Amino acid sequence: MTVRRGARHVAVLGAGLAGLAAATRLRAAGRDVTVFEARQRVGGRVWSQTVDTGHEAPAVIERGAEFVLDGYDSMRRLLALTGLDLIDTGMSYYVRALAETPSITTGDIAEAGGRAAALARALPGTPSTEDVLRRLGEDPALVEALRARVEISTAVEAHRVTAAALHHVASFEPLPSRRVAGGNQRLPDALGARLSGAIRLGEVVRRVSQDERGVVVATESAEALFDAVVVALPLAVVRDPEALELDLPGWKREALGHVVQGQAAKLHLPLRTPPATSALMSVRGRFWNWTALDAAGRVAPVLNGFMGSPSAIEAAALTEGPDAWVRATRLIRPDLDFDPARPATLTVWQTDPFARGAYAAHSPKTPADNAELIERPVGCVHFAGEYADPDCTGLMEGAIRSGERAADRVIGRGRTQAMSHRTDASCIPVEDGVR
Repeated sequence: MTVRRGARHVAVLGAGLAGLAAATRLRAAGRDVTVFEARQRVGGRVWSQTVDTGHEAPAVIERGAEFVLDGYDSMRRLLALTGLDLIDTGMSYYVRALAETPSITTGDIAEAGGRAAALARALPGTPSTEDVLRRLGEDPALVEALRARVEISTAVEAHRVTAAALHHVASFEPLPSRRVAGGNQRLPDALGARLSGAIRLGEVVRRVSQDERGVVVATESAEALFDAVVVALPLAVVRDPEALELDLPGWKREALGHVVQGQAAKLHLPLRTPPATSALMSVRGRFWNWTALDAAGRVAPVLNGFMGSPSAIEAAALTEGPDAWVRATRLIRPDLDFDPARPATLTVWQTDPFARGAYAAHSPKTPADNAELIERPVGCVHFAGEYADPDCTGLMEGAIRSGERAADRVIGRGRTQAMSHRTDASCIPVEDGVR
């Protein structure tokens, strides 16, 4: 591979939403962009797949990031740019019945969540969610339901995540939940098409180094020289020197270490009979499942499932296969007509070699300026990703915002514009697989 270095030549590492957003903005500003992507597709942890359900039309499932919620303004702008539409799923991400304790209503959880959020605000410092739940003084079953909701949504255990998560878990209003018509994968595909010729698929970057000439990007097959680089790779890859050789100062390593790597998995089970829309959470199994409308306005004959936290994934032995999760799912969903002739589709993100995990969460020990430190460049190397956005951590929206900020820094639009962070908390940190 031979890449000619120009005065405005920028490399973007990773063609997930963060990398594609950065590359799109850089290209629009007239920069010569090269995007390196290890996979043979763009999108990263946005991954739609069409599956045969035995019905007249196949179903599109989301093996990664799924829900588009209120506050996804940057994503909506890119959807408009690429001519893509959103569809309503007919169910609400925020409202889930409880499988094991149906006597506890979503209203009960919402009220307890509100009290927990108020307690979290009253406690000094930055307590963990577990610190707050232990002080809550509610019915143990209700507290456990709150704990499960946080652990599923943040993809980490309650003692490892800041109590700020409770401010958002307390939201149980039936707000709309959407996805891209035809699959969320259509957005990265469309952005990739607009970057025609700039994306190099199947290129695994192993080393990034800087010298007086510029920034050297070394793949498994060759090296190339650039003026600047945007590292838009998953957190677990950036932090692992065996995956990516990258000379980082101590303050950068420390900032990255304050972010918690979440672990999540998704399960899709074909159904013989189309169901009604639904959403049900298993407190015991730390997972929830749902049925939703497709682009044609019909309920797709597929049950979708999401499991969050490393301990839940280990307990279900998901690295060995879906059997335990399938059994637990069938046990809580006797209302559905499962199709035993068609296989389950299981996605465990920690086993993906190019992701090594799901999305990130904030640790109770995270300093207030940590997001700024994570995104602060090291020489001519810039950083972007869902883990870097302070308000939309772990979300598609956060990945896009961070990628665009990295591009602005490269372009030189000024520190104020490039580093400005939203403080309206319009993004609710929820699982979407960036997910």
